[in-house]
Amino acid sequence: MARSGDALNGFVDSGCTIRGELEFSDSFRLDGRVEGQVRSAAELVIGEQGMVEGDIEVARCLVGGQVRGSIRASQQVVLHRTAKVWAEIQTPALVMEDGAFLEGKVVMGDPASTAKTPAKAASPSDKTA
Repeated sequence: MARSGDALNGFVDSGCTIRGELEFSDSFRLDGRVEGQVRSAAELVIGEQGMVEGDIEVARCLVGGQVRGSIRASQQVVLHRTAKVWAEIQTPALVMEDGAFLEGKVVMGDPASTAKTPAKAASPSDKTA
């Protein structure tokens, strides 16, 4: 699932649980469980046995396992066919393979522009002559 050329910075195997915050600088693979926040300017790969309950903020997120919470990716989110996601997703690009499950809100576009609140539409009573 990880792109060739990316250095794998860390790995959490199945049967392991991290509670709290996980931060890394290169690609990270998760086959265990994280309860809390995951942050990086790199790629997170969640294997088929992997699970995150909390907030993910990364460049790319490739999901083969489960996510409950939120995913904010500055580049792309990929939901593989085995993914089960109950989350709010914010990303400029979302790829879903046939068979992936997603329940939640998806906001697509440039992260800088989606973070801003949309301007309120002027009603006829707001206009002045």
